Amino acid sequence: MLKTDTHVLRALEPSDSEVLFQLENASSEWWLGATIVPFGRATLEQYASGQHDLYRDLQLRLMLETADGDVVGAVDLYQFEPRNRRAGIGIAILECHRQRGHAKAGLQLMIEYALGHLGLHQLWAEIPACNAESIKLFESEGFEQSGRMRDWIWRAPKWEDALLFQRLGTQP
Repeated sequence: MLKTDTHVLRALEPSDSEVLFQLENASSEWWLGATIVPFGRATLEQYASGQHDLYRDLQLRLMLETADGDVVGAVDLYQFEPRNRRAGIGIAILECHRQRGHAKAGLQLMIEYALGHLGLHQLWAEIPACNAESIKLFESEGFEQSGRMRDWIWRAPKWEDALLFQRLGTQP
């Protein structure tokens, strides 16, 4: 198990379907992800009950909870490339749990898992240029800006630039 004194990063459980429902159906944040449609409870219950394998699915979602057992969000690896030993990383924290250090704890745990256990060489994140809090978070964990994609994300009624951040691992 991936844990600190304050947080745990763990595999999905069937009981996580309600948290997934809240995260995936926050329509005000759909512009940040790849979906623009809501997910039903049955779909998310099936997903939470399924077997997930990073090497088969090329993505992995782990749930973030406090040491007290409160689920506060999720941390994802996506677009996993085993040959090049890299993956994208993303964090979703329930709105009622933001601004309490949960995202930082989840990011630290996933970095440790990805670089240390999985042996990835690189993690990357695509962050909207307008999201100063996420930029500050990723920079605080050693990610460096390596690019800017202009008009990359549609956020009605305008386009947003996205910044590419990378963190190289210390593995050989």
